[in-house]
Amino acid sequence: MKKYILALLAALLLSSPAWAAPLPGGDNDAPVDVTADNMEYSSDKNTVVFHGNVEAVRGDFKMWSDQLTLILKGKDGRSEKKEARKSTSRAADAAGDLDRVIAEHNVRFKNGTQQGTAEKATFFAQTNILVLEGDPVLQDGENSIRGSVIRYFMNENRSVIEGSSKKRVHAIFSNEKKEK
Repeated sequence: MKKYILALLAALLLSSPAWAAPLPGGDNDAPVDVTADNMEYSSDKNTVVFHGNVEAVRGDFKMWSDQLTLILKGKDGRSEKKEARKSTSRAADAAGDLDRVIAEHNVRFKNGTQQGTAEKATFFAQTNILVLEGDPVLQDGENSIRGSVIRYFMNENRSVIEGSSKKRVHAIFSNEKKEK
């Protein structure tokens, strides 16, 4: 059983294009390298959870968090739970479909000059939308923006920053040119 789980996880993390999608880093075929203190796979919940000092790297894109959860969906788009255990091939097929990725607690990410922080970052694989919550901040050099919730629509290269009565949207735009 242990060999099956390790093979399934290796296939999921290293070769699945669905998992590669949430980490920009350029090349869609680039591997995703995840390190953490612990990892837990649950076929009943269709989840893979990395705990403690999580670092996910794909090309130039790096993300750190205390916990990273991959939520898988079955062939029919729903959670297969116990049915996934019926056959090795069916479970492997189910593992290839990613529903969403959730990074939680002390989330930080960096890609070139761009960086950000949040308490929670959720990537919805089917719609290619990234939602940042919990005091989210995005920075690019001297420019920054913050709000209550930041939604990034990857397919449209468009962002929506929501404010609230407690936290209004705040943006800083710099036009200073750096001397070289």
